Amino acid sequence: MEKERKSGADKWLQIVAYAITIGFIALLLYPLLYTISNSAKDNVKIYDMPPSILPDRAQSMTIIVDYSDLGSSKEQDLLDAAMRDNALAMFSIGYELPRESIFEIKFYGVKDNKIVFYSRAHKMKLELIRDFGVYQGSVVKSDVLLYGDRYVRANDTIGYEFDPNGLDNQPKMSDLSDKYTTTMSGLFSEKYDISGKLTSTGVKTKNVLLLESFVYYLQMPSNVYSQNATIAQFGFLTFIFNTVIVIGWAIITQVFLCSITAFAISRLLSPKAGRYVLLYFLGAMMIPFASIMLPQLIMYKSMGFYNNYIALLLPFLYPFGFYVYLFKGFFDRIPNDYFEAARIDGASNIFLYAKIMMPLSKPIISLIALQTFIGNWNDFFWAWMVTENQSLWTLNVALYNLSMNGNTKQNFILGLSLVMIVPVILVTVLSSKQLKQSVMSSGVKG
Repeated sequence: MEKERKSGADKWLQIVAYAITIGFIALLLYPLLYTISNSAKDNVKIYDMPPSILPDRAQSMTIIVDYSDLGSSKEQDLLDAAMRDNALAMFSIGYELPRESIFEIKFYGVKDNKIVFYSRAHKMKLELIRDFGVYQGSVVKSDVLLYGDRYVRANDTIGYEFDPNGLDNQPKMSDLSDKYTTTMSGLFSEKYDISGKLTSTGVKTKNVLLLESFVYYLQMPSNVYSQNATIAQFGFLTFIFNTVIVIGWAIITQVFLCSITAFAISRLLSPKAGRYVLLYFLGAMMIPFASIMLPQLIMYKSMGFYNNYIALLLPFLYPFGFYVYLFKGFFDRIPNDYFEAARIDGASNIFLYAKIMMPLSKPIISLIALQTFIGNWNDFFWAWMVTENQSLWTLNVALYNLSMNGNTKQNFILGLSLVMIVPVILVTVLSSKQLKQSVMSSGVKG
């Protein structure tokens, strides 16, 4: 009877433990899930009160405009009319219907029952053009949108197809709802006077457009820093490249320097001398970075190590004390029999380090590599201080500067933040088994 009571109590304890664990996991994941949701929303919907957890369904709008009334006009005149109307339609819809979650606009120009013009744009691409492109700082009005050659440059950026003999691209209006037909008719006849005749409009739900937004988030640096040739060409990859260089260099140097320092402390120095040297490295960890920040920056500037890759990479040539401590503790547990046998065969210290110590240290190397990756992926302050050239920025520095730009929308910042979070999550999940083995590993049993 007593055993049954204990068994029942243990089951209830397990249930309570699981429930509490699940609750805490949900609390920890909620900010991430909310960030994902907001990054997929339209910028206007982010500020809704009360806030919605899930984004609205994305809608795709199709617009068909007939140019048959233009008669036998020249091809260039037909193209010009279609481009003017396309610019008016693309930018007026986002401006006049900001809360309708219209994430895609397809514009078809028709003449004599043939599709002669086609253009398609995602809402985020149009936002980039409005915030940093042709229409930067402009209000959405007919005379502004069509001023000079603005509409031509806007169409070139959006992209279009034109063939007076007819295009193969055909809209499927039977699949679309005419929800906005009346609204668009009034809009184009009263406020945005188009050259052609609006024949029909339609919308349908297309939630994959929410994911497509991230493509344009990554294109944002090319638009914001278009004057920088490197960023204009490679965009967000520039910052990824810089971050990979810094992290790769940090992992290689820390693993090598910390391991060889720990080898000398563990196997070459006397126990007393080794303790003093180890104490030096551990004591250096206690010095706040804020106290050496300015002297180090001044020293680097005086040596010419400023606003270049050397300034980003040079700080990692100092062994981090905690990693030295981990390697030393691991090396101390390796049986002396290995070293005695190798020394009898005439092995040098370099051979002992390279052929015995390092192959056995894979668990510690994995742990240090992972910790170095996470720590430097999130590093910001030093890279921010020593780089002015935009093409040298790491991801965190780039994200900070983009967020400081007054034209940057919040959904773009949240989308880029999410892009930065995902690699850390993936690396942690994929290396969780190796991380567990590294933590549990305490040496080699003799």
